[in-house]
Amino acid sequence: MITILLGSTMATNGFFYLPTPGGDRLNIPTKYIEELKNAPDEQVNFTDSFLEMFMGKYTSIGLKWHLHPNVVKKDLNSALTKLMPAVEEEIEYALDALMPPCNNWTPLKMADNFNQLISRASNHMLGGTDLSRNEEWTKTSIDFTTDTYLAAVRFKQIPAVNRPLAQYVIPELRNVRKHQNVARRVVVSIIESRLRTGQRPLDLLQMLWDAAKGSDKTPEFMAYTALPISFAAIRTRSSVPTHVLYDLCGHWEYIQPLREECAAVQAEEGSLSTKPALNKLMKMDSFMKDSQRFNPLSFRKAIPSFPQTLISYTAENHSLVTFGCVVHRDLTLSSGITIPAYTTIGFPAYAIAHDPKFYPDPSRFDGFRFVPSSSNSTPYAPQQQQPIFTTTNASNLMWGYGKHACSGRFFATNEIKLILAHFLLRYDFAFKQGEGRPKNWPYELHNMADPTVEILVRKRK
Repeated sequence: MITILLGSTMATNGFFYLPTPGGDRLNIPTKYIEELKNAPDEQVNFTDSFLEMFMGKYTSIGLKWHLHPNVVKKDLNSALTKLMPAVEEEIEYALDALMPPCNNWTPLKMADNFNQLISRASNHMLGGTDLSRNEEWTKTSIDFTTDTYLAAVRFKQIPAVNRPLAQYVIPELRNVRKHQNVARRVVVSIIESRLRTGQRPLDLLQMLWDAAKGSDKTPEFMAYTALPISFAAIRTRSSVPTHVLYDLCGHWEYIQPLREECAAVQAEEGSLSTKPALNKLMKMDSFMKDSQRFNPLSFRKAIPSFPQTLISYTAENHSLVTFGCVVHRDLTLSSGITIPAYTTIGFPAYAIAHDPKFYPDPSRFDGFRFVPSSSNSTPYAPQQQQPIFTTTNASNLMWGYGKHACSGRFFATNEIKLILAHFLLRYDFAFKQGEGRPKNWPYELHNMADPTVEILVRKRK
């Protein structure tokens, strides 16, 4: 974190290289973001940064990602109003299934429970209860994310010339292939059943099938696509409720106002999953956003077998580069500076999120900073529109920006709000006595909420 903050302010012309185990990344001043946000893919490619980061040649991450982003943007987002009530039901069902009685204060590793909740809610959106209540698929969707990440980490320790052979001996990569087999067995069966019966449920899997053409319109390709969708959901979302929970425990004065907001909206709307209800959770949205400002989106899963020396390799860097792209041809910017071909670039998102030009008193956590006209919040720059959790612009890069901004962020935001709202309404929670907000676990460009922390949880009377 210190490295990125200093680099973004002290480097010549604002450019600086950030060393990572995957290679140097060129951080670019934000004044160039408008030039780059919609650059043609053949010159500045977003997906190739995933291929590089997650060793996609061996893990499949970033390969054949041409179908689902457009379907999510075009079809899923327009159907959220109809989808979210069923997702809310799934979240309530999963809470009942996952949480112990908690009649008294009970220590729980809530990171694991939130990971399960995110997986089940996201899988319900993807394939209804056929996926969300399939234990084998739930385990595969979570473990695929972890094993893919670990496989990529291990590959980066191996010289490139040895990787074609190493792919057969790295345990996590063998696990990735097992997860792909599970996906084929589970998802192909669902698609074939729908084709036989003529059923057309409202879920992303059906939207993908309807949009697919040519060689993509096979049950096998649906299975191939389902895993990266689960990967994206768990990679970007599972950490958020855990970070929010830790921040609430550390700033307990926000718990009651947020709980009151949830209860009031639920009473007014009869549900928390309607579009008006979700939009009315403004304090929740603001708290999530300032929590994200300090804890950018990242992986959550622990890396128990990975060498601590490499986990700490970029501990000073924290996480905080976004808009990662690979430049395929020399790119000359408006200033005349040329970025060489095959350079991986990004913008220092953490530094931007702590720039006083955009965020007054940026080093202070203010959970209601983004609540419109709130007397309890730090005034936002008057010339700028009040941002919300899904906002993407030059000062809000946590979801990316331009044509490659995360198209699933609207579902993700709704999902996280529902999980947090129901947890707030059902449970009291606190750190153990004498404990405070745990430090995050950094690795490379990622920032994980510590999954080993136990939170005291008690069911509300």
